Amino acid sequence: MTDTDPTPAEAAARTDLAGPQVASELGLAPSPGPLHRSPHGLALLAVLPALEHGAAWEPADPALGASVVAGTDLCALVCPAPPPGGELEPGHVASRHWEVHRALLQGHVVPAPVGIVFADADAVRGFLTESHASLHGAMERVGGRWEFRLHVDVVDPGFARQMALDLATHIYAELRRTSVAAVTLPAAGQRVLSAAFLVERGSSSGFQSRLDVLARLNSALQLDLTGPWPAYDFVQMRAVTGVEVPHVAR
Repeated sequence: MTDTDPTPAEAAARTDLAGPQVASELGLAPSPGPLHRSPHGLALLAVLPALEHGAAWEPADPALGASVVAGTDLCALVCPAPPPGGELEPGHVASRHWEVHRALLQGHVVPAPVGIVFADADAVRGFLTESHASLHGAMERVGGRWEFRLHVDVVDPGFARQMALDLATHIYAELRRTSVAAVTLPAAGQRVLSAAFLVERGSSSGFQSRLDVLARLNSALQLDLTGPWPAYDFVQMRAVTGVEVPHVAR
């Protein structure tokens, strides 16, 4: 992390959401076609660079039971899998989020969607081996970076919606210039824009300063920024030849 990164306390304050809010904000729905849906097994939380030799993972929430399964130069952050349906229980979602967020504050993280479950540690190690190249590609893509999410709403009831949409498109384009990558997301209700931005950690303050300027210039709109988050929207996992293989969203 650089000197311009937020401190862990500052970063945590920006993502201080309850379980249902975390699930809603991150869209933590089960991934399609998980390997197993048994109530037993290990749920994948994230993939990290290998820990120092002999180091153990200290969980943020001991009740979650998170631990690491070591590969060669990567390791998997896992926890005991909840019963089917339990992966979306608000308390579990919040604990899962904070575990991955803690890893994010410590270094590089390739986050996994909810619902990827392996039978045992050997299956996890097989995943790390078979998906090594893809995992490294994803790590290179998101390493040293994290995600911010922006939601844009109209606060002036007399403001024309088409004008609001045009301004939101301009705001998205401006912020895209100060980020590594960006994607638009489904906008709920009358919201005019939801988007995710992949930002260099050392450029976070510049990104937020640009957003502040855009907010002042567009007073008819409310610009709500959340994060930093793990880069959930810039790493996806899909099933290929029997294993979950990460690929990077472009």
